[in-house]
Amino acid sequence: MKVLVATEKTQGARENDFCFVPEGEMVTFGYECEGEATDGPCGCRRSLVGVECRKATTTMRVLDLAITRSKLEETCRHSLKQGGFGDDPELAADCADCLILIARQFEDGAVIERRSDVFQEREV
Repeated sequence: MKVLVATEKTQGARENDFCFVPEGEMVTFGYECEGEATDGPCGCRRSLVGVECRKATTTMRVLDLAITRSKLEETCRHSLKQGGFGDDPELAADCADCLILIARQFEDGAVIERRSDVFQEREV
């Protein structure tokens, strides 16, 4: 199944890029500041966070891993709980569904970025 992982590839293509997630760590959604602009100083509207480190990155790579939907949902649930979002199986299922839909749009190995609610491929 295709998932999103952190990558440093194409870092610097945008002046406000950052990557604090170890290369290859799966990423998911994190907290978003209310009223934050896409290119605002926080970066929450243009990044995803590592499922383990809970740090953020503006560049993600689509990777086809031997992972089941159930395992992805479990990973999301654990990450959300660690991030202070509680232990909500429904929220974890929604998160997994969203990540699957995003990853499906791109070829294996594609480097992508987030611009608010839009995910798009970057040129490598």
